[in-house]
Amino acid sequence: MSKVIYDTERRKVLGEIYPGDRIVRASSVEALKDLESAPEGETFTKIYHKVLPKLAQCKLSSAEWVVFLYLGANLRYISNVAKYPNGRLITRESLQKDLNFPEITVKRAVLRLISEGLIIEARTMEGKVFIVNPFILSVGDKVSRTVYDLFRKSKWARW
Repeated sequence: MSKVIYDTERRKVLGEIYPGDRIVRASSVEALKDLESAPEGETFTKIYHKVLPKLAQCKLSSAEWVVFLYLGANLRYISNVAKYPNGRLITRESLQKDLNFPEITVKRAVLRLISEGLIIEARTMEGKVFIVNPFILSVGDKVSRTVYDLFRKSKWARW
């Protein structure tokens, strides 16, 4: 049985409502006129409000912040693995090159981020990958059960 839009004054069917269609009130449409969208093609990474004070307490160095945010800006949906847009893995060597950091700076930053529970470095069939803690940063609203389980006992887990 289909649902229809019916004009009671004119006693006329104006159209049909299909599965997935939504009815939007005129006031909602009006409110949307005052909003701007993000630039087309842009993606975003979310950081949870509740972790911000705890992140500040970590007292990360500027190099550690740069590495963490760089990884966070390159996360893949669901896996939370840091990869370039072309799918290539981000490695310690590529961090050195991309960020123009010495090898020792990247090594220290990665070790500190791991010790704080912000990231892990894991060996996979693709190679070594950086996985960012989804309780801190993520892309979208879903994360794989495997990644969830990797971090569920961390001090950052809240659900």
